[in-house]
Amino acid sequence: MKNPPKQQRVRSNGVKRGSLFADGSMQLKPSAPEAFESINVDDYLTILAIIANADAVLRTEELAFFESRMARMLINPNMRSKFRQLLKMEFDIDAVARKIDKRTLRLALRDGIFLAAADGEIHPAEVDVVRIIAHHAEVDEERLHEIWSWVKEGITWMAQGPRLTEVPLHDK
Repeated sequence: MKNPPKQQRVRSNGVKRGSLFADGSMQLKPSAPEAFESINVDDYLTILAIIANADAVLRTEELAFFESRMARMLINPNMRSKFRQLLKMEFDIDAVARKIDKRTLRLALRDGIFLAAADGEIHPAEVDVVRIIAHHAEVDEERLHEIWSWVKEGITWMAQGPRLTEVPLHDK
C-alpha cells in the first residue's frame, strides 16, 4: 500500500512552510563555499591581495573583505595567518596572472572589483590592476562593465540595509 503524499503546510501569506519565496524555493547562495572548490585558493587570494595593495594603502574595509572571503571559503583560522601575509607582499601582476587558470582569475576578478570598491573609493591603480586581470581572464570590456555595475548595485543595496532596522527616536 502506497503512503499518501504529505501535505505541504502553507503559511497565511501563501508561502510554503520552510520556504523563503512564494514559488517554494529556499536556497539563495550567491557565493556558496562550493563555488570555491574548483579554484586554486592560493591564486585566488593572491589576486585579491594584489588588488587590495594596488593603491599602496590597505584600508580596514579591504582587510574585512579579504577576511570575509577566507571565512566564506571555510579556511581554517590557523591557515588564515599564512594568507594574510599575501597582503604584505609585492607582486608583478602580469607575471602572476599569466600563470593562473581562467576560472580562478574570473572569480578573483569579480570579488576583487568588490574589494576595490569596499572602501568607498576606487583608485586608478586598482582599475589598472583589474584591467590586467580581466585581460588574462579573457573578460571583455562589456563583461567587465557588467561586473562593475553589479558591484555598484550590490554596494547600493547593502547601504540601504541599515535603514531597514532604524528605530525612530521620539523626543519627550
